[in-house]
Parts: sequence; C-alpha cells; structure tokens
Amino acid sequence: MKVINSEFTVITIGIFFVFLGLIIRYKINKRRFNRKGPGGLQHFKKYEQAWLVSLIERILMVLSFVLIVIGVIFSLAFIIF
Repeated sequence: MKVINSEFTVITIGIFFVFLGLIIRYKINKRRFNRKGPGGLQHFKKYEQAWLVSLIERILMVLSFVLIVIGVIFSLAFIIF
C-alpha cells in the first residue's frame, strides 16, 4: 500500500510541475504580447527597464522549461518502470 501512495505522490508532483511551468510560460508570453506595438516590437519606457525585464523573463522561461521537463520525468518514471 505504501508503494502505491508514493507513486501517486510523485506523479501528482510531476503533473503539478508541468502545469506550473506552463502557467509561467503563458504569463510571460501574455506580457510580451501586451507590450507589442503596431510594428510588432516590444515597447519599454527606459533602457534599464527593457534590460531587466528581458533578463528576468529569460530566467523564468528557462526555469519553466526545467519544471516541465522534471514534471514529465516524474510523471513517466513510475509508469515506465
């Protein structure tokens, strides 16, 4: 009984990581879309703001990718093995 409970927990954590990663990606892409002007370029008020926001978004996109990969591995680990 204990093995089934731990498998369920790991699979649940994996699914949570996948959804968390997808939500982070959605929010960042939505913010990027809303910053775009008629020409398709992102508009910022200051250079420093553009640099800092772009850096934070890149870091969060990498983090979301890692969360999605870890979530898929967790979800499939007990199904495959």
